[in-house]
Amino acid sequence: MSTGATRVTVVVPVLNEEDFLEETLRSLRHQTFRDFELIVVDNGSTDASIDIAQQFADRVVIEPQKGYDFALHRGILEAQSPLIAQADADTLYPRDWLSKMVRALDNSGVVCAYGPWAFRENPKWRRHLELSLCWSTQLITHLFGFPLATGCNMGFRREAYFRVGGYPALNHLAGADTRLGLRLRQVGKVRFVPDMIAYTSNRVVRQQGVWRRWALTVRVLVDILMHRDQVTLDQWYDWRRS
Repeated sequence: MSTGATRVTVVVPVLNEEDFLEETLRSLRHQTFRDFELIVVDNGSTDASIDIAQQFADRVVIEPQKGYDFALHRGILEAQSPLIAQADADTLYPRDWLSKMVRALDNSGVVCAYGPWAFRENPKWRRHLELSLCWSTQLITHLFGFPLATGCNMGFRREAYFRVGGYPALNHLAGADTRLGLRLRQVGKVRFVPDMIAYTSNRVVRQQGVWRRWALTVRVLVDILMHRDQVTLDQWYDWRRS
């Protein structure tokens, strides 16, 4: 574990993630890039999440204000490193994930890096298909100036994050992670890293159904692409519950 200043801070927001958290934190601890601190931000867990986090994290921070973006922002405030890597509590990260992110962010003028993802629960052939679809979509949108960054697989320069207002300027809107990527593009380069892969959980898709989840996502993306900023986080959760 880290004992001093590091190049990267990995921030993991957590709310009742005891079923996934240990595997996620183990995958982060097994990174080939070692110069990082790991901060877990608990957002009010009532299960064993804090106990699990204390076994792996350099620091466990409590954020009482409920919300994924509030927890992320708290971790970024606590960080001392110049580079921030976002990680989700239900996601697995290959051993070279962090090294690829740092390599991308080390390029001149780059303020944000993001990569594709697939669902961890699916068989290997299906994960390959998902990665191909995700990679193609992200590459095409990136070429048209629309970085489709997602919170489970992105990193950025801490200084640039604060320069564009960070999550506090966006946490009332759905899709704050993608909106953050667009804002970061205003102050530097945003790089798509096609081989920087993460494997996240498909539990929300299972709950909602593939087509309903896809329709909700497209609605948010259109709102972002058209710069409407009309789809709020409350609406997103209402749609998910309905």
